[in-house]
Amino acid sequence: MMEKGVVSKMAKDIKAQYNGIILLTGYLQRVFVAETILERVGEPYNQERYDIAKALLDDAYTILPVVEETKTVSQDQKKKLEIIAKHTGELMKTYFKQMPLTFNEKLAIVGSSLYAEQHVNAGIVRLGELFNIQVNKDFHQRVKFYEQRTKMIDYLVFTLNQKEELEEQFTKPIDPWFADVIRNKDLILEDFKQVGQLLEF
Repeated sequence: MMEKGVVSKMAKDIKAQYNGIILLTGYLQRVFVAETILERVGEPYNQERYDIAKALLDDAYTILPVVEETKTVSQDQKKKLEIIAKHTGELMKTYFKQMPLTFNEKLAIVGSSLYAEQHVNAGIVRLGELFNIQVNKDFHQRVKFYEQRTKMIDYLVFTLNQKEELEEQFTKPIDPWFADVIRNKDLILEDFKQVGQLLEF
């Protein structure tokens, strides 16, 4: 029989590991959504980056429901996640492009950032449900916030894809939102290290 301390440490570890998987898939969302937006709005995009990010996301998403079901991360899963994280780290090195950027390129960064943040926020809410822990109510309040903003990104991408005129009320927020992302650029890249720490590799 396991001692009580060992059990609670394992429970703590799985929460951190689950958080690590959510964070990792959030970074993959950034890369995948950025390339998707560029392709849909008719900008040059990198098919190889798109394919790699999609394959890595697919791999991570096969692990996630198993972890949710078993509430453990096996050694095999950890090895796979380490490989996924290594490739994701490489992709993130070229996520931020050389300035100045066009409106469409800014839209790709803003849109992919919002989708990534929405994904991580939803993952933390899910973590609370799965492990029956109290999650800061800010995360619940942000659900609607991200819904509204990602809807707006979808509208802009769709309008550009259809080669229709964009309304200024929808284009106006992109510059300040982009400035926010760039202001946090170092933090975003630095935070990626947390993936390895949470998943213990």
